[in-house]
Amino acid sequence: MENLMNWYNTKCEEANFNRLGLMAFILLVQTCIIVPVTLLLICVNGNDPIQFALMAVLSFAILVSLLGDMSSKIVLPLFIISSLIHLGLILINII
Repeated sequence: MENLMNWYNTKCEEANFNRLGLMAFILLVQTCIIVPVTLLLICVNGNDPIQFALMAVLSFAILVSLLGDMSSKIVLPLFIISSLIHLGLILINII
């Protein structure tokens, strides 16, 4: 487990060095791909306010963490969790 944590810390330090590229990638994926699809499916399938609120909170959490210059140790897991929840919302609205 310690080796895994050392590997993760090393990768996060490398990601901090390339912060601008990581920020651009996360914003591109989040705002141009994931959020529009999620919004479209939520609107088509009945405008559930709980799903909309969850999507909005996660999207703004990523935006605030990127603009607040937080460490990549916080931004990367937040982006992964947000993406998985958005994909779950997409699957719920498709089925």
